[in-house]
Amino acid sequence: MSEKTVLIYDGDCKFCQLSLEFGIRHMKTFPAYVAFQKIDPSTFGLTFEQVRSEIWLVSPGSQTGSNLGGHLAAGAILEMQSNPLYKLAGFLMRIPPTSWLAKLTYGWIAHNRHRLPGGSRACSIQDNYLP
Repeated sequence: MSEKTVLIYDGDCKFCQLSLEFGIRHMKTFPAYVAFQKIDPSTFGLTFEQVRSEIWLVSPGSQTGSNLGGHLAAGAILEMQSNPLYKLAGFLMRIPPTSWLAKLTYGWIAHNRHRLPGGSRACSIQDNYLP
């Protein structure tokens, strides 16, 4: 990922905001970040449903295939760090078989974030109309 890498997250979800704040405070290298509510996802080759359901690490102007979502985005952020334990955790999040567990864990957390500390009902509301 380039130095223009951007993390897209859910700005309405308090759990997501707390997770972002933790990363900013505890990681020496952190990408720029923006709430998906403030952007047009198609600018990054993404859909509304994609940015609403998981974090994304994107490089503006790069090929759409270089965007990383969910556990792969989290792993890439960990791999940016100088701390060897973070780097190892990030590496393990993207290679099988540990990537399978990372994907399941991330999916469960994203799906249940409204039940986690800091989560709110706004994280769980499912719209019945998508433009």
